[in-house]
Amino acid sequence: MAGTTAWRQGRCRTSKAAFRPVSPAGLVEQTILLPADDAGPIADTLAARDDVAAILIEPSGASWGQVPLPEGFVAELRKLATKHAVVLIFDEVITGFRWSRGGAQARYGITPDMCVLAKIVAGGLPGAAVAGRAEILDQLDAAAAKSANREKIGHQGTFNANPLSAAAAVTTLSIIENEDVCAKAERTAAEIREGMRRILVEEQIPWGIYGEASAFVIFQNPKRLPIDPATFDPLKLGFQGLKAVRNVDLARRLRVALLANGIDIMGAGGLVSATHGAPEVAQTLEAFRTAVRWLRAEGDV
Repeated sequence: MAGTTAWRQGRCRTSKAAFRPVSPAGLVEQTILLPADDAGPIADTLAARDDVAAILIEPSGASWGQVPLPEGFVAELRKLATKHAVVLIFDEVITGFRWSRGGAQARYGITPDMCVLAKIVAGGLPGAAVAGRAEILDQLDAAAAKSANREKIGHQGTFNANPLSAAAAVTTLSIIENEDVCAKAERTAAEIREGMRRILVEEQIPWGIYGEASAFVIFQNPKRLPIDPATFDPLKLGFQGLKAVRNVDLARRLRVALLANGIDIMGAGGLVSATHGAPEVAQTLEAFRTAVRWLRAEGDV
């Protein structure tokens, strides 16, 4: 999502235009979409209402960091959520075990009330997890519900307690805990970001390269702003400048050009693994230089 999402306990008026058409109408009616570049509107909303149940956000910024958050923003959310007794939820589907062994919350030193995890949790097998404060998760626990003489909240799932997925998860998380995989992937991503930035400067391409942890993001500057790749700061553009103006056709053309040179990215950039090393970095940078030259020759830059 583009910004911070507040879940509400009651009905509200909100603009459906801010949501994707696939969002269920009932969810839209129970959701407030707020900007993620200023904590002020969030503070005002929480102060003015008493029906906000939770705040949900990607702690990396929208879409695994394509729209990075200002420094101190997540920490301010933590303070506001605590002050107003609102549950703070981190979407760590991407950042969990990638931003650090303990995810974005460990990297930033900010603990949410709940977080959602997926993808790597089961090492490639179907699997995900919801983590959080005991008093919240106890609502799903049969023994805790019986002890408190209340009804247990249902938590259905095809792969709940699946032994194969659980075994894969234990193995995967043990590797992450005991080996230097997160730091290794982050170092490799930093090399790719620096190499791409250098290529843009040398080829005089006014794009931007950025990213955090083991991610790299390519801003293709569809509005052809006067950008210096050496000093590009994505925070100065915000959501409207980084993602709302994204040229899907240009992104597709870059991906196809990279594929022709043996490298695949996922739209706006990529995520690096601990298995990637010097050969993959060299191949990626060579493919990137060739791709931007092709796009320039075709008038796309």
